[in-house]
Amino acid sequence: MALRTRTMGYQKALKFLFLSLIYCSSSFCENVISPNEILSKLQAVLKNQQSDYFEKTVKRMGNRKISLEAFISMEADWNILKRISQKVSDFPIWALPNINNRGSGETFYIQITGMKADPFNPNNIDLQLVLALPALKIPIGRTFHFDFPPTEDKNIFSMKITTLQAEDSPVENLSGYFHFFRNPQNPNRIWVYLDISVILTHWLVYESLPERLLSRESGERIRILIENYQSFENTKR
Repeated sequence: MALRTRTMGYQKALKFLFLSLIYCSSSFCENVISPNEILSKLQAVLKNQQSDYFEKTVKRMGNRKISLEAFISMEADWNILKRISQKVSDFPIWALPNINNRGSGETFYIQITGMKADPFNPNNIDLQLVLALPALKIPIGRTFHFDFPPTEDKNIFSMKITTLQAEDSPVENLSGYFHFFRNPQNPNRIWVYLDISVILTHWLVYESLPERLLSRESGERIRILIENYQSFENTKR
């Protein structure tokens, strides 16, 4: 009996480890959040939102780490969204239009200067950016890899993003998730939970990016990406 109890405990530990690997944001994982916990957080923020809406928080965590958490409600077709999201090589087609055009006419400090699919890996995207701060311009080039962890619930879809290793980059590492949920009250509305962590290589760059600037830039980019996605989805209907 004691042996059976220990075996069951071992199996539970393995199961917990497996789930942790699925839902943990790579080396940035601090707390494992289950899909039900994420859905509860989304409901608390988005349950009364019947039009496109997003709310985001950007924090400087210390030790050169920046975190972005966002709650998004958007009109979208669930099946088309899954198809478009898994076709990583098409991201530059729909994500780039107006990506550097702020609604106010002002200029982004973080400029996206190029995005192209990796011809050798359909789940990789090469991204070129320029961090344009007063008296300081820093080019950033990184390759982003996208994975799609399996989920048991057909109304949940997840996309994991990580950066491949690179030398001499201002971004030491980036990792995170997009979790998509079918709105339980409206089948034509999708809820998205975004959790991204970035570790910068240099303290100078980290100190040059106050939370207010990062919050403003990320908010504008989220708005543009929602609009770009919806325009592209309309061409696929």
